Amino acid sequence: MTISKRQLILEAASAIIMEQGINHLTLELVAQQAGVSKGGLLYHFANKDELIKGLNEITIKEFRKLVEEAHEETGSYTKAFLLATLRQIEGKELHNASSSMLAALSTNKEWIKLWDEDYQRFRVEIEKEGISFEVGMIVRLVSDGFLYSRLFESDPLHLEEEQRVLTYILEWIDKEKQQ
Repeated sequence: MTISKRQLILEAASAIIMEQGINHLTLELVAQQAGVSKGGLLYHFANKDELIKGLNEITIKEFRKLVEEAHEETGSYTKAFLLATLRQIEGKELHNASSSMLAALSTNKEWIKLWDEDYQRFRVEIEKEGISFEVGMIVRLVSDGFLYSRLFESDPLHLEEEQRVLTYILEWIDKEKQQ
């Protein structure tokens, strides 16, 4: 599969943020690392703000795909949201999730609001499944906690610990649905 220039640019921006920090993200450096001219980069992203917005949009698109796949496996959107978060952390997508969120927080917090649509959908889906608001929000916040503890390297769980918490939460969701 051929990677588009747009994707190369996004991957280069993500790598720069993760390896060198957001302060080193420049259009010149992104173009150089992506192997495109600055004009080629500007064709896809008019400025750095649009590049960061693009990083968030592609990350959200990848997350939605992971949710859909997990939903097909489990039949539960609540479980799918949790599993998709963990798969995003485990896969190459973490690179994009971490870099896009860090960039948005550092430069334009409005781009974080792009995630709100997914949180709103989560609220609707837990209600459809008969999951209480409280349990649903705990699942969402645990999902965010998994991501943010890895993102900020703040006492992330070991794989065995993560698996224990995951198993507990998945069983809890099943019990909640049976009530």
